[in-house]
Amino acid sequence: MIEKRIRELFREAGIQVSDKQVSQFAKYYTLINENNDDNDLTRIKGEDGFVIKHFIDSIYCLKYIKLPPSIVDIGTGAGFPGIPLKIMNPELKIILAEQRSRRVEFLKLAVSELGLTGVEFYPHKVTEKSFFDVQGVVTRALEDAPVTLERVEHFLPAGGAVILLKGPDADGDIKNLSERNSDLFTLETDVEYTLPGTEYRRRLLFFRKGKDSFRKLYRIMKIENETPGIAVTSEDNKTFKELRKLSSGEGIKKENTIAIPGKKIIRDFLMRNTGEGRKIILPDGYVETDPSFDEILSDFRSRGGLFILKKSLFNEIDTSAIRVPLLIAGLPEIREWDGSVVGGCNPVIPFQDPLNVGSAVRSSAGFGVSRIILTRDAANPFHPRSIRSSAGAVFEMEFFRGPALDNLSDLLTQKGVDVYTLDRSGTPVYNVDFPEKFIIVPGIEGPGLPDELKAGAVSIPLSDNIESLNASVALSIFLYQWSLKKI
Repeated sequence: MIEKRIRELFREAGIQVSDKQVSQFAKYYTLINENNDDNDLTRIKGEDGFVIKHFIDSIYCLKYIKLPPSIVDIGTGAGFPGIPLKIMNPELKIILAEQRSRRVEFLKLAVSELGLTGVEFYPHKVTEKSFFDVQGVVTRALEDAPVTLERVEHFLPAGGAVILLKGPDADGDIKNLSERNSDLFTLETDVEYTLPGTEYRRRLLFFRKGKDSFRKLYRIMKIENETPGIAVTSEDNKTFKELRKLSSGEGIKKENTIAIPGKKIIRDFLMRNTGEGRKIILPDGYVETDPSFDEILSDFRSRGGLFILKKSLFNEIDTSAIRVPLLIAGLPEIREWDGSVVGGCNPVIPFQDPLNVGSAVRSSAGFGVSRIILTRDAANPFHPRSIRSSAGAVFEMEFFRGPALDNLSDLLTQKGVDVYTLDRSGTPVYNVDFPEKFIIVPGIEGPGLPDELKAGAVSIPLSDNIESLNASVALSIFLYQWSLKKI
């Protein structure tokens, strides 16, 4: 009978178990064998080999170390060592991390059948994007120690433990520790042992994290006042409705506000601009690892300006699709253009795609342009996609709103300004001698340029393999050529 043999083998190993624990191990053994063919849970056959190599091997480390109160078992497979450790420590809070779906289903079955509580499941690969609120990590023969330490350093707090159950040859794990590994972790326990009654040699490596890698979780809590910000969970919420309009560009003019995505752009904007009524929007479950940016979040929270959106709502407004913070701020001024130009290059941007506008602004700023004229029908440079595409350069640029592209030539004729346009039929750009000040008008894909603007056409020479470049790319090449000649 399996229960009798489990009791005998555990006694020979010097491990004390209660009747309930023996019963749980026996049921676990039966579940694995019943579900093994469908789920590829183990290749170990025979009662003694199974009990020793899975059960005893998973818990023998408890002779040498004390488990932290909460752990994540990475790459747990059929539940080793996590479930045996849980059986031996009923109060332990544990997360079983396993990316193979069939094994996850088995784990849920086993936890339910064994009556285990305080167990969660993480059905994904543990990466730098995974975060767990635990005090320790355990793995059994998963990978080299340096890889595991790098995998867990971002979520494990100072004092947290990494428990590695290894084979006998673990010298390479220690030898290959990186400088960062050694800076963050200390090897507290290194024990070689042989499983009792066998020739199975094992080695336990127990690392302690000495430094706290900053990590703060922003999550919507069940108790409202425990949420570190204002929770938004309904699509009927007024703030969410405003955000949805801003993310599409629809609400920019109506609300006179913009949505700025990304920590770097937000930080730079706040350093250069002041204003009232600003908000920062985070997705539920957002984790901040930068202490300096967390100071910004804390400041907004103290003033009632930090909002945490339910994930499904945040996904609707997240134009970047990478779940970065959003700053809601006032719309910068775009003045009407009177036709005047300043020294150097004066781009007139007619693009209707916000991404192309942002790209053109970024290139213009990179080549020393400080002001841009937008045609009447060009996309708003403060659309979220433009802001992101420009890497924040839109906030360093002075913008003017001019006439529609079809009406542009009338105004330029009145002002007597030198005008260049980009068209394949024009003079090669490297043959142009640029005046002290001029206007450049790139074409727009599809309609191109009005005929009356083509008199000063300049071309970017291309091979016959392609008809034309993206308009913002062509403008970038033109600006580069101009920058070479002005040096």
